[in-house]
Amino acid sequence: MKKDFGNFKGILIIGLGLIGGSLALSLKNEGYNGKIYGYDLNKDRVKTALRLKAIDEGFTDLEKIPWENIDLVVLATPVKTFENIAKQIKPFLKPDTIVSDVGSVKGELIQKLFNILKPNVFVGIHPIAGTEKEGIENAVVGLFKDAKVIVTPPEENKEVVRVKKLWQDLGSQVEVMDPYTHDFVFASVSHLPHAVAFALVDALINLSKETGIDLFKYPGGGFRDFTRIAASSPTVWKDIFLENKKDVIHAIDEFIKSLEKLKYYIEEEKQEDLIDLLSETREKRLSLDKSRK
Repeated sequence: MKKDFGNFKGILIIGLGLIGGSLALSLKNEGYNGKIYGYDLNKDRVKTALRLKAIDEGFTDLEKIPWENIDLVVLATPVKTFENIAKQIKPFLKPDTIVSDVGSVKGELIQKLFNILKPNVFVGIHPIAGTEKEGIENAVVGLFKDAKVIVTPPEENKEVVRVKKLWQDLGSQVEVMDPYTHDFVFASVSHLPHAVAFALVDALINLSKETGIDLFKYPGGGFRDFTRIAASSPTVWKDIFLENKKDVIHAIDEFIKSLEKLKYYIEEEKQEDLIDLLSETREKRLSLDKSRK
């Protein structure tokens, strides 16, 4: 199928961090022939994006952006900033300009953005890709190739089809999901693991203080692998936790129940129960690797 990237002639990426930068570079790498504009409050990020040739023009002032050339805006900033940015850009949008995002929280936030931006169409997008690093200097060409990309529209329309085509032409596996289902799913499989990683490092900080032993001198590969995501952006994850508060707390509560069960089995030396729990979880984890083959 011919790559037309949704026939967007001009794309504005607001937020030149890891994801926004990776999107820009990946579009260029995959043959997108339109113009890519970048906006960021950080002048150095704009300069870096221009130096890397990720964008054609960069701005730190919304009023100076050539809005008449832009038919897709992508919000790539922390999710808590979306509503304010939507209000700021609304007066500049052409009637047919589509607004989208790359945030990992949808649900009520999507509805708020619909209401702020109408009659312009908003299409919610969540690419399941990234690293613990931040900034456009850490952008990855091809980051979204073969990655799942979740689309959370209230209904299928021509604007949704165009945005889906853009991501498909980047090599992504596009899947449509209800916004509220999305938030429950990713609170469980993404937000909870990050919360656990942050909490685990915090526990070792406290144990180090309690004992006077710097425990961070002794971690093996398992600890490093498990806690890698605790090096993620505090601002980004603060916003995700708060914006998806209900589902994140539900997921944390379930994790605490599982941890309490494990603690009980260890305390009471319930060897058979411990073996059953460890065996069941081991098999479920191994099944993930089998499903990828």
